[in-house]
Amino acid sequence: MSSFKEDDDITSLRTLEFELSEYLDRSNSTAYHELYPGVETIDYDFVAERKNLYSTNLVESTAHFIKGCLGAGILGIHEAYMYGGIWTSLLVTIIFGFLISYCMSMLVKCAQTMYIRLRVPRLSYPDLAEVALATGPSKLRRFSRAFRYIVDIFLFLDFNGTCCIFQIVIAKTLKEVLEAASNWSTSMSIYILIVTVPLIAICLIRSLKYLAPFSLVADLIIALCVLTTMYYSLSMATDLKYRPAWKSIHGLFNMLGVCMYSINGIGVTLPIENNMRKPQYFNIVLQCGMPIVISFVMIIGFFGYWAWGENCRSPFTIHMPSYLSLLIMQGLLTITLGVTFAVHFWVPFRIIWHYVGKLHDKYRSLWERLYRALYVLLISCLSIALPNIVTWMSFLGNFFTAFMVFIFPALIEILITWKDPKKWYLRLSLLKNISLIVLGVILCGGGFFINLVK
Repeated sequence: MSSFKEDDDITSLRTLEFELSEYLDRSNSTAYHELYPGVETIDYDFVAERKNLYSTNLVESTAHFIKGCLGAGILGIHEAYMYGGIWTSLLVTIIFGFLISYCMSMLVKCAQTMYIRLRVPRLSYPDLAEVALATGPSKLRRFSRAFRYIVDIFLFLDFNGTCCIFQIVIAKTLKEVLEAASNWSTSMSIYILIVTVPLIAICLIRSLKYLAPFSLVADLIIALCVLTTMYYSLSMATDLKYRPAWKSIHGLFNMLGVCMYSINGIGVTLPIENNMRKPQYFNIVLQCGMPIVISFVMIIGFFGYWAWGENCRSPFTIHMPSYLSLLIMQGLLTITLGVTFAVHFWVPFRIIWHYVGKLHDKYRSLWERLYRALYVLLISCLSIALPNIVTWMSFLGNFFTAFMVFIFPALIEILITWKDPKKWYLRLSLLKNISLIVLGVILCGGGFFINLVK
């Protein structure tokens, strides 16, 4: 059993079923409350119960959060602004930045409510979905495992697509740097295979704690890239009257998909919170990190479209002149994207390892590293097969993000608060969550529409 201690989240995974059963026994038994009066009033301290040697502090957690939210979409957000119109896109970024922030906070609040109810120290997103339905209305409880699998599938597919986008952008950026610095030229498939080797190396890091220094440096490089882009775009900018404020519904949904994809960190929210030394302060991480994320996206989108207009192409580094300093910056950006790939890779791999890891009681760390390497190779094959990053971003943003950010968190909160004694609060909460679900359905429909009309 000592080998199980190698996994950070093993306490949650191994005891969840038992603690869920215990909670249901307690909540359904009148005899229990007669024998042990007042027991339920004792608060469970999930912070004290977390036994993680590699927990992250507030600075490290904020760095991971920024890296987790700033997806590859930021490299194509200027092209998204071209589809939506400059002022419409700017307003949409602010509104959806607020909505996504709220939904991430809501998800963490639901998770921390369930920690105390079930007396477990941590829950993943699929764990939370399962226990929310398993403790919800009795007629729906038998579907709890199915709900977990649905969330698993959506998370897995979403982050697979995200990792593919990162690998394609890394390969494209490397191609630009090498071909500008030399006469060597080859196909994108070869560049994708080249970057596979360092990506395997960084993905062998099994703890978010060890990735934290890389995330801090990567965030600084992203900030440098944003400032550089703003500087060069201003030098090329024309009169703003030549940039339309609004274009079309089709363009709006296209822009929405890329925008949400660029600022969405719902998939890494609970992994970061689960690994925090002081998870009760997650809102501080959110309040510090999200304004930075939204500001970076707005700067790249607004100034990029202002400068390059209808000629916008992804990634934005394509528009940069081939100066030595800019080539160095692009090289640093490639490293940054590699770190971001590793942070995003964490989520789908934990889903795989949750099921596959149980088959390997011996040499778990060795088997985990082997599966990590094989999984990166699989992502490389997908990247070679589907190299169009804008199509990836638009579809993932509209379809998967709508479910992961709006629909699932709203359903989870409804299930967790359905017995709330404050009826007025319950009505307001239900109205809010139904509105979020409707918004998610509209975004899904819009995503299908723009991909079918093309």
